[in-house]
Amino acid sequence: MSGGFVAIIAFKYFKALIFLLIGFTAIHLARLSAMPTVAQVAHFFRVSPENEIVARLAEFIRDITPGQAVGVGVVAFLVAAVFTAEGTLLATKVWWSTYFTIVLTALGIPLEIYEIVERPRGPRRYAILAINLAILVYLWRRRNEFKVPGSRFKIGGS
Repeated sequence: MSGGFVAIIAFKYFKALIFLLIGFTAIHLARLSAMPTVAQVAHFFRVSPENEIVARLAEFIRDITPGQAVGVGVVAFLVAAVFTAEGTLLATKVWWSTYFTIVLTALGIPLEIYEIVERPRGPRRYAILAINLAILVYLWRRRNEFKVPGSRFKIGGS
C-alpha cells in the first residue's frame, strides 16, 4: 500500500478519534447539573480565562440544553463511525472503498467552502479544505488500485 493511502487512512482514523472525543464530551456535559463556567473551561484546558476561543467555547456550552448536548453526542458518534468505516475499508483494500471515500469527501467540500465564506479568517479552514481536496484528487487518480485485473470485484485485501 502506498504512503498516500497510509496517510489518508491515518487522517480518517484521526478524525474519527476527534469526533469520538466530541461525542463523549457532549454526553458528559448533558449529564452535568450545571454547565461549566469560562473559568472552569479555561482551567480544564490549562489556559487563561481571557482566551477568546475558551470564552466562545464556554458561551456555546452555556447556551446548549442537555437534550441538544445528547444530540451533538449522537451525531458525533455517527460521524466517528463513518470515518472509522472509511479508514478500515481503505486499510483492508476493499475494491470500492476508494469510491466510498471519494463520495463522502466530496460531500463535505461545499460545507467547508461555506465555512470559509462565513468566517474567512484563520488558516485552519483553508488547510482542511486543501487536505480534503488533495485526498479527493489522489483517490480519484488511484480509484481502481484495489481491483483485481480481469475481475469485476475484489473483496478484502490482497
